[in-house]
Amino acid sequence: MPLTQFNALYLQLKTRKLLHCARALFWGHGLLITWLTLMPPAEKGTLTDLKSYGIAHLDFILHALCYGLFATLALLISKHRQRYLYVLMCLGFYGSLLEALQGTLQPGRESSISDAMANLTGVILGGLLSWSLLQSSINRPPGNHR
Repeated sequence: MPLTQFNALYLQLKTRKLLHCARALFWGHGLLITWLTLMPPAEKGTLTDLKSYGIAHLDFILHALCYGLFATLALLISKHRQRYLYVLMCLGFYGSLLEALQGTLQPGRESSISDAMANLTGVILGGLLSWSLLQSSINRPPGNHR
C-alpha cells in the first residue's frame, strides 16, 4: 500500500520515536478530562468555581477547548484518515457519556446538555482545525517553512 499524505505525520512521529509520547499525551489528557468531569462539585469561591470568575460562557469555552485539544491529539496517534474520523466520533460519544454519568455518579453534580454540546463543538472544531493545519502543511512547497 503506497504512503498516503495523511499518515506522513504518524510515520514521522514513529520514525523519531515520539509516537509513544503522543499516545501518552492523548491518554493523559483523556484521564484529566475524566477526572475533572467526575470530581466533586466546586465549593463557592474555590479555583474550580467557574462562576466566581465572572466570564460569560466560561464553562462552555473550557469544555470546547479541552475537547478541541483532545481531537488535535487524536490526529497525532491516527495512522489513517478513517481511523481519525472514527476516533473523533468516539470522542464525541465519550464527552456525551461523561456528561450523562456526571449527574448519576457524583452527588451534587448534574448532567448538562449544554456541556455535552460544548464537548461535541470542541471535537468538531478541533478536528476541523487540526485537519486543515495538516492539509496546509502537506500542501506547502518544500523549503517554505513560514
